[in-house]
Amino acid sequence: MTRVVAIVQARMRSSRLPAKVMADIAGRPAIALTLGRAGRAAKVDELWLACSDQGDDDPLAALAESLGVSVFRGDEDDVLSRFAAIAEQTAADVIARITGDCPFTDPEVIDTVIGRFLEGGADFVSNTQQRSYPDGLDVEVFSRDVLERTDAEARDPFLRAHVTPYMHGRLRDRLPWGGFSKAQVVYEHDFSHLRWTLDEPDDLDFFRAVVPELPGDFGWLDVISLLTRKPELTRINHRHKLYEGTVRDLAKSGAGERGRGGGSNRYETSNRYFERAIKSIPLASQTFSKSHQQWVRGAAPLFLRSGRGCRVRDLDGNGYIDYVLGLLPVVLGYADRHVDEAIRVQLDEGIVFSLPHPREAELAEELIRLIPCAEKVRFGKNGSDATSGAVRLARAYTGREKVALCGYHGWHDWYIGTTTRHLGVPEAVRALSDTFPYNDADALEALLSKQPDAYAAVILEPCGTQQPEAGFLERLREVTERYGVLLIFDEISTGFRIHMGGAQAHYGVTPDLACFGKSMANGMPVSALVGREDVMRGMDEIFFSATFGGEMLSISAALATLEKLQSENVVDRLWRCGEKLRDGTNEIFGRHGLGEFVSFAGDGWWPRIRIANPPVEANLLTSLLRQEFNANGLLLAASFNLCLAHDNETVIADTIEAIGGAAAAVRDALDSPDPAGRLRGEPVQPTFSVR
Repeated sequence: MTRVVAIVQARMRSSRLPAKVMADIAGRPAIALTLGRAGRAAKVDELWLACSDQGDDDPLAALAESLGVSVFRGDEDDVLSRFAAIAEQTAADVIARITGDCPFTDPEVIDTVIGRFLEGGADFVSNTQQRSYPDGLDVEVFSRDVLERTDAEARDPFLRAHVTPYMHGRLRDRLPWGGFSKAQVVYEHDFSHLRWTLDEPDDLDFFRAVVPELPGDFGWLDVISLLTRKPELTRINHRHKLYEGTVRDLAKSGAGERGRGGGSNRYETSNRYFERAIKSIPLASQTFSKSHQQWVRGAAPLFLRSGRGCRVRDLDGNGYIDYVLGLLPVVLGYADRHVDEAIRVQLDEGIVFSLPHPREAELAEELIRLIPCAEKVRFGKNGSDATSGAVRLARAYTGREKVALCGYHGWHDWYIGTTTRHLGVPEAVRALSDTFPYNDADALEALLSKQPDAYAAVILEPCGTQQPEAGFLERLREVTERYGVLLIFDEISTGFRIHMGGAQAHYGVTPDLACFGKSMANGMPVSALVGREDVMRGMDEIFFSATFGGEMLSISAALATLEKLQSENVVDRLWRCGEKLRDGTNEIFGRHGLGEFVSFAGDGWWPRIRIANPPVEANLLTSLLRQEFNANGLLLAASFNLCLAHDNETVIADTIEAIGGAAAAVRDALDSPDPAGRLRGEPVQPTFSVR
């Protein structure tokens, strides 16, 4: 027969509210409420109190014994060792962990979590990983084997003091993890915004106001009913953060916190810094796509402080697996040692020189070796430099002025004039650019045929947000040659991700000119315009010149990045990683009833979210998804932007787990009477649309 032992951990020492567990609530010590309510759980065979062996805890131990509760006393800071000792002494098969500063601990909730554990299939079951119950009804259940292994392997002081983080793995970006399987108990409605824990004087006032209003054998839903009738009671302690004590201890340990979080409290520093930055920087960002408009402001990080591998940390210490990666430049991972060492070596030699540096030619030669259309190369600093240089070069080469385009190509007038963000672009310039639909070669030919001598270039992203249909790129090549128009591939995003030679190498269609950037230097600013030798000779005459075009930290980083991309077979690994994430995510979306209107589509190198016929307005669904991705520890927007560091089974497992939490929360929001009311901040704002 399985023996279940519940352990309540408690102490008298508290910096914020000393002796809080002995504080009087309606004529009883707070700990007496906790122990009495936990003792009523039907699935618990034995109840223990775990406290320290310090003299301060003598009154606590004496009270528990007077209530008929067994007591174990041990190391004040090593709570984990106390749990292990109790499990051994009682020959427990299953342990339920309950914290002593939760006077509303509920026997029905305890039984529910224990029951889920006894069903099997998980080493660790809780109602704390995906929050739906109020803060203060926490129950975590695990086997004795899991406890013994945790006691043997967990060494960080935080892990020893808090018992279960090593088991549930919420800190595995900074601390070790046992790799145990987990399951969650989630209530049908979300009450995770309620604070029912005793940690501050205001909390004590809350309990003293609420308990007299309740029947003697009240359940947690009785408390919900009371607070619904008297919502003013929730305001007594509303100024305090949820899960505040643990977060404070995490900050002291430097471990950080990942997992489901609520609204602005989790991003207090970030929100405060935004108010500062917006006073001096339009949008508080240098890039529309990195600004607050892309996230649910109030329930999202707005600034990042550091990154390593594929994980980043925001100003409030929250950790995320990053699937934005600076909008794709980070292809190996943050702080890659190989690239950073190349930068350090170059830094010792100099950054910008008065004459060209030999490594400029070395990088150009490597690009010519890799890229089919590349016979000569010029460098810029960002993608807009390269695409605008290509358009100017095409106009000079053909003697024509008009451009046909589809897709996104940067911020310069010739392109941005075709979008709704055309403010400041002269009408005469806007009239020189025409758009055509991707995958519609007939539309392009119709455009060119109306003015057969007017178009200098056709520029497009060969793939990305859409896949090319069979024959589309080949048809573009044939049509442009027939009309004497230069074909330009914008490979800023595809370069060194879909193939080391770009999409032109992957699909076997060679353009006249091509533009590369983003992933070329693992985050350092450099781009390249490459192309046919006879066309590129025009660079001797047109003015494409920049002080920092030959900046050597970026050139050296690019050489190191291209070397590692090839030696580590990164492109193939990104494809496989993306396929796992795409297929795993779509399975989860399907399981939660979301798959009919939201999915990840596209090839493995760049899976992108696709929304079709959603049950709510598309931007609301996008906002809910991003909000819950953030809350579950993912920096994930419209696509899985991948780097080498993502190619790790733990990272993929962590991501799939987080997607599951996000999908459940979005499903719950969509099933509620007011899905928009589930946003914890301002909705996402689209940057622009093409005219």
